[in-house]
Amino acid sequence: ALAAYVEQTRHWQITRADHPAAGAIVNPDYDIGDPKATEAFMVGCAYLRLITGDADEALWGQALAAADALIRFQRPSGLIDLINVNYDSSPDTGFTVQRLCALMQLAQEQATQDAQWSLLWEKLARFVRAATPGICRGGFHTPNHRWVMVSALVQARALFPDLDDDHSVTNTVNTYLAEGFDIDAEGAFIERSVGVYDAVNTRSLLLIAEHWPDAAVQASALNAVEANLHFDLHLLHADGSAETGLSRRQDYGTRAVATGLIPSLLLLHRLHPNPLWPSAAEMLWQQGGGGHPSEHLLWIVHALLRYGESGETHAQLPDRFARHYPHNGIWRVRNGELSASVFQGVTRLMTLTYGAAELSSVKISQTYFGQYIGRFVGDALTVPPQEGAAAAQLRSEGLANPRRPGYELPLGKPVPPAQWTTMLAERQIRRLPPLTAELTIRQVDNGDEQGFDLHYQTLGGMDGVTGQIMFDFAPGGIWETEDTRLKPAAGQTIFLKQGQGVMRYGSDAISIGAGAYAHGMWQMREAETAPEHVRILITFCLPVDQIFKLRVQRGWRG
Repeated sequence: ALAAYVEQTRHWQITRADHPAAGAIVNPDYDIGDPKATEAFMVGCAYLRLITGDADEALWGQALAAADALIRFQRPSGLIDLINVNYDSSPDTGFTVQRLCALMQLAQEQATQDAQWSLLWEKLARFVRAATPGICRGGFHTPNHRWVMVSALVQARALFPDLDDDHSVTNTVNTYLAEGFDIDAEGAFIERSVGVYDAVNTRSLLLIAEHWPDAAVQASALNAVEANLHFDLHLLHADGSAETGLSRRQDYGTRAVATGLIPSLLLLHRLHPNPLWPSAAEMLWQQGGGGHPSEHLLWIVHALLRYGESGETHAQLPDRFARHYPHNGIWRVRNGELSASVFQGVTRLMTLTYGAAELSSVKISQTYFGQYIGRFVGDALTVPPQEGAAAAQLRSEGLANPRRPGYELPLGKPVPPAQWTTMLAERQIRRLPPLTAELTIRQVDNGDEQGFDLHYQTLGGMDGVTGQIMFDFAPGGIWETEDTRLKPAAGQTIFLKQGQGVMRYGSDAISIGAGAYAHGMWQMREAETAPEHVRILITFCLPVDQIFKLRVQRGWRG
């Protein structure tokens, strides 16, 4: 994989000597020389030479040219740009220094014995030395940036102790560490990003634990990493992809194998041995199928070069459980291939995967005073004690707008247009019955059937209000009912008026039943759309007290 990445990327290098970005790697998405792509290519070349020992002089020349370009990318501050958003960026320079220092730590012996390695070392040292003061002064945008920058600083200090002669590195590091690692009692970081930033956080904390000479900080960092990786393993589907419905970052709602966790799993195993970590890493590597982004691949190579392979280890990964995480508002269920999540505080109430079959969301909406009242959002998520861990209940009370349901009454005095909003608080309201509803989700696993019963019950509002339950499936399936079989496209809406419907993805399927039809509104007012999914609608009028069955199955059933 590494050799293929290097070979593919080398052809994107700017080779014209008179070009201002000579030696840089062009980012094919932007058609411009990119500091991050340039650094990644150079590190990949160096790792390849460490592994093979081959002296491909042409490729090494390209690596040296990339190192020169990286130095030229530095601004007077010593910092580089993330060319699609952040300029003069201390955190993005921190990501680069992290990886350069990791490489330099591995290549110290080669740099003292081989002239070509020594030449590269000198260039990298020049970059790191110039970048360190800028990182100290630079600031950050997001929570994970803090630990990237701290880890970069402590790595640079370990290689070049004189960088801290004025105590600037130590003072900066201690200032950041004083904030404390942002891990909660359930093992989640602030950004809750299994798909992207948990890998960044755990890697950075492991590097801090390795290089910062404070036993309390080391212990705190390792405990945070261990807690987060335990949490993340309980958010994985059977195929190694991550449940991202909790994420506060760009991976929200995506589904990809969490290969970014592999380096942290391997490194943690060497610091806190546990066969669970390499077993999880091996599973993620296999499920990734070789499609590892360069940033993940290079850190995986680093972990293997640093510590070697873990040998024969095997541990049972968590794949049969029902867990409630009240602080993060999620109920997670795994039962082999079945993987389900129930969420508090969002309109995406539930997800369900079974092998290749994917129900991306379950949503409920009523045309009762718009989105703030009509959209079902779980204000509370509880696991009823009498049900043990086999059920969870969402309760929606329409709390988003305290002035609804109702109508404002006249004030009987002038209302200047500029004060319309501020004077709303003075108006009396004609109140209507609040709409409270509950969705109880019970796990079913009786041998013959596997899935969930969804009991939806309204406890207020007004009779006759229209509503719907929306089952949004990933595209690519085949939809079947007793008398229909079709291949729906993304953006298509299908009413399930009665009986059962099945969405099949190869040999894996998710069924819904029983259907109901009280109205034919394709798109209810202020109900969320699903342009990238296939939507199955069950419609009703209030009041509602009905159980819907979700079942999973593998293979053909007549």
